[in-house]
Amino acid sequence: MPQAAAAEIFVERAGPRMDSSTRIEGRSIGDWRADARTYLQLPDAPVFAAGHQAQAWHCGIIAKTLWTDARSRQENATPVHVVVDQDGFDGLFLEWPQLKDGFWVASGHRFSTAAKNVAALNAPTFHPREIEQVGHAPEFAREGLARLTSALRKFTKAPNAAIQVSQAQLQDLGHLIQPPRVIGASQLIGTSFAQHVIDRMLREPVACAESFNTALQLHPRAARPLRVDGERSELPLWLLGDSGERIRATAQNIRVARAQNKIMLPRAFLLGVLLRTALADGFTHGMGGKIYEEISNAWIGRWLGWNPPAFDTVSATMRLPLELPAQQKQDHPKFSFRSVWCDPDLHANANIGPSVNRKKFLENIAALPRRSPQRKIIFQAMLANRASRRAELASTLTLLQNDSRILQQAEHSKQLAMRRTWCACLYPRKALDNLHQQLAHAANANTHSP
Repeated sequence: MPQAAAAEIFVERAGPRMDSSTRIEGRSIGDWRADARTYLQLPDAPVFAAGHQAQAWHCGIIAKTLWTDARSRQENATPVHVVVDQDGFDGLFLEWPQLKDGFWVASGHRFSTAAKNVAALNAPTFHPREIEQVGHAPEFAREGLARLTSALRKFTKAPNAAIQVSQAQLQDLGHLIQPPRVIGASQLIGTSFAQHVIDRMLREPVACAESFNTALQLHPRAARPLRVDGERSELPLWLLGDSGERIRATAQNIRVARAQNKIMLPRAFLLGVLLRTALADGFTHGMGGKIYEEISNAWIGRWLGWNPPAFDTVSATMRLPLELPAQQKQDHPKFSFRSVWCDPDLHANANIGPSVNRKKFLENIAALPRRSPQRKIIFQAMLANRASRRAELASTLTLLQNDSRILQQAEHSKQLAMRRTWCACLYPRKALDNLHQQLAHAANANTHSP
């Protein structure tokens, strides 16, 4: 088995932590966080947190968890994993590589039923569907799939599928990290700080939405602008419909939901603010989360006039040790099957461009007036000549077609070998150990006082 290359890690430190006496919205940030720890039944100690959706985590995602664990050990803090349970649930779909006819191909499996339009906190736990055929997958990948399946079975009594999937993948990192406390993002809405921010939204729905839309101009593709329309102005929250589907919230229907004690969920932009301000002394995002937080910072700064605490950004690129078979390293032919199919005499050409035969036809056509009968006759003669030459060169075309198919398979195989988004459970344990060591070393090398 080829050795896995060292991971390429990305670490951007937040810098000094915000002082706990800093006042935000009329109270010290330390008091807001103490309230949140009590509400979420967390130890009365600093919190370092990261989180993600309940889907298959690649190494760039688990890098956040490994970094959070390293920082928690440094600061004697409580590590927390936040399950983004307001997102949809894909049934935990993952792919793995296997060799087929000498090429790497991707096989896939969905462990449960997808519910993409329903918040994951409403997706029920499940007994994982068995993988019927793993194929010729590397042994380390087979072992990882077996571990994940076993872990999913272990956590079938979790509150929902989102927590089950997250706990199963955290268990697979159990030889590297201390078990983090696991909470759902939906729980954050019950904290005193979240309720305070919602109160302000309801008092100032237009200002909230307008400030958000202005901030969104930093990254316009990150989300759709909020509607601005008095009490019907949209807010960065979700409500749930009768079937558990997410509904965009307005100031009007949030008031009704509150009165009826219905569930409200934070959208990503609000969630980041809640996590950084009212829960974690240190929060870690990946590259995608960083974009959302840039919008959130601009939104809160413009609307409420203060800046949320900074955050670390951590990611990693790591590839599976997949060796490319020899036939995948062959040279490309001078002309592709598609080119020779269109111009059969190209196979004998020494230079790039139309064959001598086709060039003569094209020159004769170009010399005649448009829509003239003679032009049409020569064009039809060119097509007849091409059909005749295809028949004469049938064996050559068949070889080129086979070469083209092999080259396409080889290119796809190379792309799979370079993929960075395989589920982390598929990697050899040694590779994950090395990633853990790299991140721990980076954390220790950049230790700073609060």
